[in-house]
Amino acid sequence: MDILSIREDFISGKVDLISFYTDVIKRIEDKKDLNIFLDFSKEKIMERVEFLNNKLKNKEKLGSLFGVSVSIKDNILVKGYKSTCGSKILEKYSPIFNATIIDRLLEEDAVILGKVNMDEFAMGGSGETSYFGATKNPLDESLIPGGSSSGSASSVSADLAMISLGSDTGGSVRNPASFCACVGYKPTYGMISRYGVVSMASSLDQVGILSSDVKSILPVLNTIGGLDKMDAVTMRDTLDIKEDKDFSLKGIKIATVSNIKNYEIDEIILKDYKKAIENLKNQGAIIEEVDFKYIKHSTNVYNVIMSSEVSSNMSRFDGIRYGYRTENYDSTRELFTNTRSEGFGEEVQRRIAMGTFYLASSNNQILYKKGLEVRDLISKEVNKVLSEYDFILTPTTTCLPGKIGAEKDNALKSYAGDTFNVPVNFAGLPAISIPLNLKKICGSVQFIGKRFDDERLLNLAMNFERGL
Repeated sequence: MDILSIREDFISGKVDLISFYTDVIKRIEDKKDLNIFLDFSKEKIMERVEFLNNKLKNKEKLGSLFGVSVSIKDNILVKGYKSTCGSKILEKYSPIFNATIIDRLLEEDAVILGKVNMDEFAMGGSGETSYFGATKNPLDESLIPGGSSSGSASSVSADLAMISLGSDTGGSVRNPASFCACVGYKPTYGMISRYGVVSMASSLDQVGILSSDVKSILPVLNTIGGLDKMDAVTMRDTLDIKEDKDFSLKGIKIATVSNIKNYEIDEIILKDYKKAIENLKNQGAIIEEVDFKYIKHSTNVYNVIMSSEVSSNMSRFDGIRYGYRTENYDSTRELFTNTRSEGFGEEVQRRIAMGTFYLASSNNQILYKKGLEVRDLISKEVNKVLSEYDFILTPTTTCLPGKIGAEKDNALKSYAGDTFNVPVNFAGLPAISIPLNLKKICGSVQFIGKRFDDERLLNLAMNFERGL
C-alpha cells in the first residue's frame, strides 16, 4: 500500500493514528538487534503523533504527508536529535537547526521516527564502517545491508519506516536498496536541497528517497524537492511530479549494456536482469544493447575524485569548535593530528590520505585532473546514449550482499559493486533501483533517465513495478 493510501486511512479513521504508532514503537524496540536506529525517542514520536491527532480531531488543514513515518540518515541534521554521521568525532554533536528537507517534511505533517545508522561519513558500501557497529540486513541478519545508507534501507525493509531519507554519492541509496529489496531513488543533481546535509563529495552528493514502492516517492519528492535559497545548486522551480495513468511502456526505447558478462556479475543478478528485460519487452518496450566504452573505468575514477573532495570536506573536523577533542596533546599540531586520528575510523582516514595524495602538486595533473577528464568522458557517453534512447537499464549492483565481516577490510570490494551506480552521479542524472522480489534477497535493476526527466523515470518505474 502506498503512503497516500495510508494517509487516507488515518484521516478517515480506518486506522487509528495513536494505535498505529504505538505498534511502530514496539516493532522498533523489538528489532534493536538490527542496529538500525542511532537516536530514537518514543516520547518524541508520541508527542508528534498526539499533535497530529489533535489537528485531525479539530478538523484543521492536514499536510500532504499527514501521519507518514520517515527515518533519517544520520548525516542529515534534525534539531533535537544527535547527528553523528556514524563517527566518534561527532558522537555527542546535536545541531541547533534542521536541514531544509526536514523542515519541509514537518510542514506537511510527517512523523520523524529518529536517526538511523550509516557508514561513517557515508564512506563505505556495506554498512560496516559505522563507529556504532554494523547494521544488519532484515532479510538475513548474517548479511550486510549495503551502504552507505544502511540504516535507511534496513528501516524500510524491516517495516519500521514507510519512507527513509538517505544520501547518494556513488550509489549509497541504490546499493542498500538493492541489498535490502526495497526501492531506492536518486534524483537529478540539484532537485533536492542539501542544506543541512553533511558533505562528503560535494560535486556528487545528492539526497535520495527509499520506500517499499515507487508511487510513495512522488509526494515525498514534491514536498522536499525544488528551489532552496540556502543551496545554490538547487533547481529554480517548485516540483509537481504526477502519476501519468496513461503512461505506457509500448514504444519506449531502452538501452541495455552489451557484453554484460564482462562486468563480473553474480549469476543470480544476471538471471534476474534478463528476466527484467523480457518483462519490458512483453510490455512493448524496445530494448537494444549498447556498447559503453568508458563505464568499466567508473569506480577507479570515482575513487580519485571522491577521495579528493573528501580530503577537503573532512578538514573542517578538527576538534576546535565542536565534536570530539583529544586530551592527548602538547601542541596545536598534536591537537589536530591526535583528534583526527582518534576521532576518524580507518576507512575515513584512508580516503582522506588518498585524496591528499591525489591533490598533491606532484600528482594533481596526472591523477586528479586526469580523473576529471575521464569523468567528463563517462558523463558524455551516458548522455549521448540518452539522447538516442528514453532510458538506460542496468543491474543495480554487480553482486549480492555478503556476510557481515567477510569483506570489511577489503576497501576495493566496496567500490566494485557500484560500477553502474557511479556514472549516474558523475553526470548528475536521476536513477531508481527496483527489486524484482520484495522482501527477498534477489537482483535489482536500475533505470537511468535524462537530467530533470524524473517524472517520466518514476512513471516508467511504476509501470515496470506493476508488471512484476
